[in-house]
Amino acid sequence: MIGRHGNLNVYREILKSRDFFRVASGGMLIPAALALTRTGGLPVLHLSPSDLVLMASIAINGVPIIMGAFRGVIKRRINVDELVSIAIIACLFNGNLFEAAVVSAIMMFGALVEEAVSDSARNAIQELIKLSPKQATIEKEGAEVRVNVSDIVPGNRVVIRAGETIAVDGVIASGASSVDESSITGESIPVVKQINDPVYAGTLCVDGFITAEATQVGENSTIGKIIRMVREAEASKTESAGIVDRYAAFFTPVILLAAAITYAVTLDISRAITVLIVGCPCSFLLAGPVSTVAAIGRAAKAGILVRGGRSLEKIATATGVFFDKTGTLTRGEPVVTRMDVAPGFTEKEMLSLASAIETGSLHPLARGIAAKATALGCDARVATGILSEPGRGISGMVGQRRVEIVTSNRWADLGLTAVQVVVDTETAGYIGLQDLARSSAQKTIQAIRRAGVEDVAILSGDQEAPVRAVAREVGIMEIHACRKPQDKLAVLRSYPNSGIVYVGDGINDAPALKAADVGIAMGLNGSDAALETADVVLMNDRLDRLPFLIALGKKMSRIIKVCIAISFLINLVAVAAGSLGLLTPIMGAVMHNLGSILVVLLAASQCWGQS
Repeated sequence: MIGRHGNLNVYREILKSRDFFRVASGGMLIPAALALTRTGGLPVLHLSPSDLVLMASIAINGVPIIMGAFRGVIKRRINVDELVSIAIIACLFNGNLFEAAVVSAIMMFGALVEEAVSDSARNAIQELIKLSPKQATIEKEGAEVRVNVSDIVPGNRVVIRAGETIAVDGVIASGASSVDESSITGESIPVVKQINDPVYAGTLCVDGFITAEATQVGENSTIGKIIRMVREAEASKTESAGIVDRYAAFFTPVILLAAAITYAVTLDISRAITVLIVGCPCSFLLAGPVSTVAAIGRAAKAGILVRGGRSLEKIATATGVFFDKTGTLTRGEPVVTRMDVAPGFTEKEMLSLASAIETGSLHPLARGIAAKATALGCDARVATGILSEPGRGISGMVGQRRVEIVTSNRWADLGLTAVQVVVDTETAGYIGLQDLARSSAQKTIQAIRRAGVEDVAILSGDQEAPVRAVAREVGIMEIHACRKPQDKLAVLRSYPNSGIVYVGDGINDAPALKAADVGIAMGLNGSDAALETADVVLMNDRLDRLPFLIALGKKMSRIIKVCIAISFLINLVAVAAGSLGLLTPIMGAVMHNLGSILVVLLAASQCWGQS
């Protein structure tokens, strides 16, 4: 009877648990009692040796059920053990020791099986929690020292060898390695990591030898945030589960009344006991929690962290999806897509001079120009006297030549961001950069529409031309450009329908992520504010996981409803059959547990198969 246990993770390995051996030992006493003769009873207690063995069996398997019911009554919490406890006690008073022992054993064994199956639904999540190593090696005063991970602070250099799990979020300071990031992204192919590349706690160093400067540790690390989100998800309830909770409060008095009416009409205590046993709504109560945990586990295996089943329910009925542009629909890395060179200059020469000025700058456009220069094999040059003028550009000396890079409106109608390269007051040319859409964006948008989402729009703080260019590329008609955080909120609040989903990655997206019915953040490159605010995090930054997420939410909601319907039907038929004398208490216990296991298997089925 799973309804008794608040934690669905009670039994990991049913055959190795002490509970299994306890239940099994109590159950084995029943055939032992049947083998004993009923003669030679004890005059004082009026009990035969067979009766004593059955009482021992009831003490092992029946008393825990009765105690669970008693604790539930004391704490004024819904406790489905009450019905079975009354049935066991009624059997004892009626002298039906055999039935009391068998019912107790069946119910307890059924609980073990149900909870073991339920546990499979959250194994994927538990594996994530196991990924946090307890110790790591750091460099200290020129030596390697083994320390507890809890003692590592940002700035420490952590030594990581092949085969070791990375203990902190950090940046590679030396060495190179292939890192298996499947634990947080769901991608099985290792990623090559070199100096200045980020690494994440909970990922595996496949080969090589690296040292990483810790940036986030413990609860603030990637795996720490995942664990916190998982705990929040496990503690949450779906709307369907809330409905079940409300109706479950009426189950006990209704079934008690049904049992009382059965006895009053038939004067058959066995029928009344059967009604109490089969009326226990275990499977009804299990439908929501097991389905939710299974769906969250399935999402985690695909690199998607969900804070709770309610978010999955809401995304299943989404009517509108709003996307941020930069870093969400686009790669967040502007690339050079167009150049216009003045007479007397070549593309390589212009790029070489521009790259020399931009090298070392953290501006996204600077990185794009430097990357293009490297790709074309331009000569590496060194600039001096670099001066940055916010809002205008950057200048410096490359050898004896003064080079300026200033913003320009050229190609604005095409959605490009342009800069003018000026060498010794003479225009050398123009460089146009564009933040290209993710390769999966267009197919994702199409799949979202096929899933039944009516409205898809871009909600961005960028200028209208680049926003419209991306919209054309990915197939979105509606755009909202030049929107500050408060403007984004206003757009979402003015949306006429419920079921708003917002997908973003930046600090300026945090208010919109919070205001939407479901906020989805890009995990790898997303800001901490976005990650903390979002209901769902795409740890692998894979936009094409959104249709899968919508489908998973629809499947979870559908399975919960089916499980509730099946549970209600089984209980209704069983109660009717018990009151008509078609079921004995033992048969009722078997039917009850078979129904519960069926519902649990159906609910847990979401965590099986391919993502």
